[in-house]
This record gives sequence, C-alpha cells and structure tokens, in this order.
Amino acid sequence: MPPHCRRWAEWVSIIVYEQLISVESIPPLSATASRLLVMASDPDVDIDRLCLVIERDPPLTAKVVGIANSAFYAPRQPVYTVKDAIIRVLGLRMVSNLAFGLAVSGGLSTVGCERFDVTRYWMIALGTADMASGLARASTLSDKPDPDVVYLAGLLHTLGQLALVHLRPREMMEVLRQSAEQPEIDVLELERAALGVDRWAVGAMLVRHWQLPPVIGDCIEAFAAGGGADADSMVQLLRAARRWIEAALAGRSDPLRVTGVDEAYCEHRTSVFLDGYDALKSLAGSLHA
Repeated sequence: MPPHCRRWAEWVSIIVYEQLISVESIPPLSATASRLLVMASDPDVDIDRLCLVIERDPPLTAKVVGIANSAFYAPRQPVYTVKDAIIRVLGLRMVSNLAFGLAVSGGLSTVGCERFDVTRYWMIALGTADMASGLARASTLSDKPDPDVVYLAGLLHTLGQLALVHLRPREMMEVLRQSAEQPEIDVLELERAALGVDRWAVGAMLVRHWQLPPVIGDCIEAFAAGGGADADSMVQLLRAARRWIEAALAGRSDPLRVTGVDEAYCEHRTSVFLDGYDALKSLAGSLHA
C-alpha cells in the first residue's frame, strides 16, 4: 500500500475508533490493572507486594490460583495461594504478566455476542503467549526479545477482537456468522466492511488509550501491517506461534519453522502443545467468568 494510502487508512481507523468509544463504553483500567501495570514493567517487583495486589481482587485471585492448579501446568501438589502459584508453578514474571492480562481483559464483556467463542479466544491468547515466549528463550538471534515481554504481548495481542465484541456485539455476531458460512473470506475484511475498522487497528488504539507499554501496541500494529520478513524478531515469533496454533485448532498439523530457533526445539514445542491440548482447552474454558 502506498504511504499516502496507508496514512489515509490510519486516519479513517482513528476516526472510526473515536466514534466507537464516544458512542459506547470502553471501561477505564481497573484499580487492580493499573497497579499491576506498574509492576509488570518493574524488573525488581516484590513478590509480597504483587501477591497483595492480586489478592485484593478475589475473582482475579481465583483465576490465577486456578491456572496454577490446571492440568496444563500440572502441579505436583495443589496450590492454594497466589504466592504458592508464583513459587511452585508459574514464576514471578509470569504471574505478574498473566494477572495483568486477565485484569485488562476483564472489563470487556462478551455476553452480547453469542457467536463469539471465548474458549477459542483464550486458547489462542494463552497458547500464543506460552509458545512464543518459549521460542524466544530458545532463539539464537542477536536481537533476541525478552521472553517475558513476548508472553505479555502474546496474551494481549488479540485484545482488539475482544473490544469489538464488547463495543458492537450485534455487528460482530453478523461478522462471525458470515465468517463461519464463508471461511474463504478474510475475517478482517468482514470486520472492516461492517465496522469500518478491524481488530488489529482497534487493539493498537485501545492499548494506547489505556497507556499500556508501547511495545504491545507496536506488536499489534505489526500484525495489521502483515509482519513480513522485515518484521522484528518478537513479531515474527508471535506471528509464527499464532499461525501454528490456529492451524492446530483447525485440525492441521503444519510444521513450525522459526528463524533463529532450532527445528528440533520447534518440534518439541508443538508436541508439548498437542499433548496439552485438552488441558489448555479446559483452562481456557475456565476463564469465561
């Protein structure tokens, strides 16, 4: 797309997005999410402070502890507290990012759009975050991204779809109906036709509206731009992980190939995902509430 056309498309997306949030309700970040945002960007976050913030929010606490107890992570003994989840199963950075991602998405309702598959949404978000962060740890690239940042970006990269379902559930119901009946049509085209904007544009703008880490918005915008061979290493990892997971959810077992990551490790990661498929689906289903 020529630069002047791209700028015009960006302005149209901004105008449509502003119309969406002026007519409908985008909730502000919750107090819990705001506190967790500060902690998510703090490399020296204190474990006890993090636990205190999470435990002040009982539903969030239940989700974090539930995730740690899930078959997907398979703890040797039951986990009863957030601190146990950190120390014995998930780790400090993962709990910080996971709690933040759950708190951010918690203000967006999907109940008005019956066709929206919340379980599939969370399977893609959690699966992309888990797989891409693992690939980042195994990467030998000189610009190897921080696996913790990759995890957070993976968890939040589909936030725009959740926002569209929250803002315009009826229109998205129709988009999802058409997508199911005509799978050969790109769902992004259907979103643009129905709403004048797609999930990637809304996601990037929402991230900036909430003043989340700029790298998250940049990653989401890169998805919209196509993220080809010239995309940075984090975007390439996220796109590769998401593309493979979507294929797996569709019943295809495509090989995973990622620049800078050993093929044997890629095969290991895909095998782990397939072995834990049912456990991940159960975990994703538990995050509806």
